[in-house]
Amino acid sequence: MKNLFGKAFKMFIRDRQAILMFFILPILFMLILGFVIEGLSGSATGVNVKIAAFISSSSLENAITKASSGTGLEFIFTKSVDDLNELLDDGKAQMGIIFKNDDFTFVYNQSFGQYNNYLKILQDVISSSVVNALSNVKPYIQIRSLSVKSGNLTVIGFIVPGVISIAITIAGIFGMAIIAGNYRQNMVLKRLAVTPLNGGSFFFSLAIVRFIASLISASLTVVLSEIVFSTSYDINWFSFLIFISSGIILSLGIGVILALLSRDLWTILNISTILSITMMLFSDVFFPYSIMPFYMRVISKMLPISYFSEGLRYTLGIEAMHYQDFAILTAVFIISGIAMIFFGGIKILKLERK
Repeated sequence: MKNLFGKAFKMFIRDRQAILMFFILPILFMLILGFVIEGLSGSATGVNVKIAAFISSSSLENAITKASSGTGLEFIFTKSVDDLNELLDDGKAQMGIIFKNDDFTFVYNQSFGQYNNYLKILQDVISSSVVNALSNVKPYIQIRSLSVKSGNLTVIGFIVPGVISIAITIAGIFGMAIIAGNYRQNMVLKRLAVTPLNGGSFFFSLAIVRFIASLISASLTVVLSEIVFSTSYDINWFSFLIFISSGIILSLGIGVILALLSRDLWTILNISTILSITMMLFSDVFFPYSIMPFYMRVISKMLPISYFSEGLRYTLGIEAMHYQDFAILTAVFIISGIAMIFFGGIKILKLERK
């Protein structure tokens, strides 16, 4: 194993494609998506909503402003409905409020789609607060925020764990599938098959090098996300390193299994690409599980990447999970990954002997 690892390490550092995939891909993926999401949400630190308001009664301006305090809203009071519509059309406001003839009209800019539900909630909050102000009735139940941890969960903060999950999974699957497919296609494994070499040990040595690279890359990605985007995670580093290791091992194992399907490298690449796209589109990597339609939830629960991203968010302190579920998930990932690498490697070498 020592000699095999030394050989695998030397070949890995000579492989620019592998270094790009395992070291650079997660960091680059996080930076690109991070800046895109920051631009869409308007802020790296929270939701920033501008509301244009035309109020025929000046006495209500203070009530509306007070009702929205602490919600991240910025009111722009206009002199006419036309001015309000112009702000919405130009994208300078995401919501409009018109109070005229004792009626409230709320206008939404549909291009602000990802926060439409948020705007509807604000509509109810503002309406209730204005009604209370007009009737001069103090509400019996008042809600106030109680901060129990430092930092806030932002859109980028939710996205980064998903980016790490998908980048590590893609790198692991493609990395092992490509190297194994390349060895099969170029008859390297055919020559090794006539030696006493154990296929499980050979593929395990390949996996160890890629495991170390992915672990370093994942840790750097989290640190950089905090520096660049102020994600402010409450990281349990021990749990994070253990769980990220389990996910890496599982993805490497899946890569070995995919290499079993064909000797043709392009066939393996196509299968890996289809699997990766499916995982990205039908998992909760980039958006919460709660907003998925039913059929997507069913598919999501069948994909390991969904559990990987959930567990990763748990270690970063932004998603709840029972500790026993976390421990079971970690153990299943590790055992499954090691079994797929070892027994998959043995099977591949047996196929080459035929």
